Amino acid sequence: MPMGVWVLLLPSVAVAQGKPRCDPARADTAYLSAGWRQLRTGNIADAAGNFARARARCPGHDAETGLGYVGLRQGELVAAQRAFDRALALRPSSYDALSGRGMVAWRQGDVSVARRMFERALRAVPGDSTATAYLARLPAPMDTSPLPPVRRPSRTMVAARAGIRRLEVPDGRGAFRPMWIKAVNIGAALPGRHPSEFPPDDGTYESWLALVDSMGGNAVRVYTIHPPHFYRALGRWNRSHPARPLWLIHGVWTEPPPGPHEERYDDPEWAEQFRAEMRRVVDLLHGHAVLTPRPGHAAGRYTFDVSRWTLAWIIGREWEPYSVTGFASAHPQDSVYRGAYISSANGNAVETWMAAASDYLVSYEMRAYNAQRPLAYTNWPTLDPLHHPTESTRGEEAALLAKRGETLEETSREYDNDAIGLDAVKMRATAAYPAGVFASYHAYPYYPDFMVLDPGYRQARSPDGPSAYFGYLRELVEHHGTMPVVISEYGVPSSRGNAHVQPQGWNHGGHSEGEQAAIDARLTRDIHAAGAAGAGLFALIDEWFKKNWLVIDFEVPLERNRLWLNVLDAEQNYGVLALRAGRAGDAIVVDGRPDDWRDRGRWYAAPDDGALAPPLRLRELRVTSDEAWVYLRLSVGAVDWSRARYLIGISTIGDSLGDVRLPYTGTRAPVGLEFVVDLAGPTASRVLVDEPYNLYRAATVRGSQPVQSITVYNRPFRTVPNDNGHYDTLRVETNRRRLGRDGTVYPAQLEERNVLRYARQQETTLADWYADSATGTVELRIPWGMLHVLDPSSRVVLFGGPQSTSPEGVVTPGFRFVAQSYDPSDPLAVGDVLPRGERSGVFGSVPLWSWPPWEQPRWHAERKPLFDAMRQTFDAIRP
Repeated sequence: MPMGVWVLLLPSVAVAQGKPRCDPARADTAYLSAGWRQLRTGNIADAAGNFARARARCPGHDAETGLGYVGLRQGELVAAQRAFDRALALRPSSYDALSGRGMVAWRQGDVSVARRMFERALRAVPGDSTATAYLARLPAPMDTSPLPPVRRPSRTMVAARAGIRRLEVPDGRGAFRPMWIKAVNIGAALPGRHPSEFPPDDGTYESWLALVDSMGGNAVRVYTIHPPHFYRALGRWNRSHPARPLWLIHGVWTEPPPGPHEERYDDPEWAEQFRAEMRRVVDLLHGHAVLTPRPGHAAGRYTFDVSRWTLAWIIGREWEPYSVTGFASAHPQDSVYRGAYISSANGNAVETWMAAASDYLVSYEMRAYNAQRPLAYTNWPTLDPLHHPTESTRGEEAALLAKRGETLEETSREYDNDAIGLDAVKMRATAAYPAGVFASYHAYPYYPDFMVLDPGYRQARSPDGPSAYFGYLRELVEHHGTMPVVISEYGVPSSRGNAHVQPQGWNHGGHSEGEQAAIDARLTRDIHAAGAAGAGLFALIDEWFKKNWLVIDFEVPLERNRLWLNVLDAEQNYGVLALRAGRAGDAIVVDGRPDDWRDRGRWYAAPDDGALAPPLRLRELRVTSDEAWVYLRLSVGAVDWSRARYLIGISTIGDSLGDVRLPYTGTRAPVGLEFVVDLAGPTASRVLVDEPYNLYRAATVRGSQPVQSITVYNRPFRTVPNDNGHYDTLRVETNRRRLGRDGTVYPAQLEERNVLRYARQQETTLADWYADSATGTVELRIPWGMLHVLDPSSRVVLFGGPQSTSPEGVVTPGFRFVAQSYDPSDPLAVGDVLPRGERSGVFGSVPLWSWPPWEQPRWHAERKPLFDAMRQTFDAIRP
């Protein structure tokens, strides 16, 4: 995987680089030495500064190489590439620059350049383990010889067709039968990988296909081209299971169109790239493609024909509403398209463009292979053809605010969710295209807000009971008449973090894995009851690289979020397969039992001197971590919440920053604290943040009557020295305040992220902490993000400059912890402390706890309860 062992290069720098090529009198080797030292310890910002100073004093290979590695660590691949290219121009045989340039190419997916660079690096340092390891990961040079010409069949093969509200597949007797689609969406990025880094040919795809089949699924959906071994695995599976093949729904991916506002759908170069991707997808599904390596794309020799099992095309992406609005406004006359296979009338310019793009794909497959199958383009509720009175556009909301005399401190960054629509009904199949067209929607139950605010939707009932989601789906299906409507993405995540609240509790996160299973099963039944043609569960695996609006600003650098699991990020936790942090069998389990802490995490302990009653006595604090959590274990004399409660203070940046006074007790800590864990019993425990360091602050809508509260960023995202003892809750705004088109005010909804759930992990995957009375063990885990860690893999924590308007980070040397017990009936009385000083109740010196940075995350896979729930649900649904 990218950058897997790049740190091994750093010790060789002094040997490999030799003397600078400029005047030694101008060279400042102290800057270079400091830069490499800081790079090795993860202090990227300071390393960048020192390499830049060295380059300014003495332009040369040394500083350029250092800046290249800084770019790699920050995910700035273009800057890294340029720096390494400048270094190689000065010294073409430099091992360090060659290896760094090879890593950049590896990360970019440019296999040929990566191979060339690592081979040159091996010539510079024969036998080097790093270059050898990367070369071993690269695929063998592919056979690029041309394939034999295609023999186009004389008879049209219709793999499937769009019927009345269903897709239909051949029944083996010359006719077609309806099939209700039970699909699972397959993303392929394993932890530490970019979305374009696919699993190797190691049986992973085979195991995933078997999992979908055993779950009762009858189809898989992919968004883009996968490596040849995926199609080979699918073909072999279907040949071995002819009675129950897994159908393939294949996408054709594209980036947004170019333009000032990404609205140039008619840009010739971009349009041809989209058409070229269509040709590639069609060719490879017919087993007739040789795709040479391209950055960010799969490549190889595709010779396994899976076209007979390819159920449908779903082309394109979730289009950005502003681009659709912009292009449609610029081309109001573009409303008609008449193609050989698909036509469109009375549409906006993007609907017309989508018809033309769809017709191109069908035409190419017919011309080359005389085959066809149903087609849809990707759509989502943001661009559905329905009208939603509760969802004002940004312009409409601004006018309503002005009419009310109100102003907002910060404006929303979300899309207009009902400004324009794309209506698949306007796209028609001609008589030459019996496979037909259908509609495809990514529809989740919690967003956009019209789905949870519309009174009609909220009154709807499916066979299982109240369901705003069912109300929306029913209207959506009815709009399309007899056209099949596939809900090709849906589901809820089993994440600790919740990004959006839904009235039935089907939120965008905040679910245990058991709750996720029950909700996804219910959503599937509602999709079926609403008359849809099928459902595509999202997704097969948890994907660490995914991003969510509520946390994206606090994953810095964003490119490295694939290296750690952010359990506050709902997008990373949708899978049937949980991809958990840490090695299997080696994880800390929050259950109050000390067994899994044996020989690990011991930080400081105190002798049992009998000076305090057992509930107040503190015996030991242990700390450890993995790629998702910081784990704490506090050992106490006995657990009795009526007699003793506990505070654990955490200093995350530096001793002199943060609040030096603990809450409730008023005790001065020996170091400044950014956070305090308040253990006050099973229903009242939480994590508190020093007020200046909170991510958000309360604000009001100016001019609002009655006054309404909202939250805004608490810039400049900075901890400051203080002695206040004032700590705040970690509150987030999941649903922003809205104005409906009729002026109805929908207040903001807030959630306390820091409330700690008391339970054993065996009882719920959302367990945060548990206390075992028998052993006196208090055990808890805290997400990295809740401690304002922006990237634990490089120890980057939140700390902006004095005028920071966006989150910035610095590398922390580690954390310091203090603990204190107190009697809730008399908090000011002296309790016990850790680490203990020379006398009772006085803190001693606080050691630093740190963790090693990583470039390759540890992880393991486990099946979630969702598997069994979906198997039962799929099995109960008939066509």
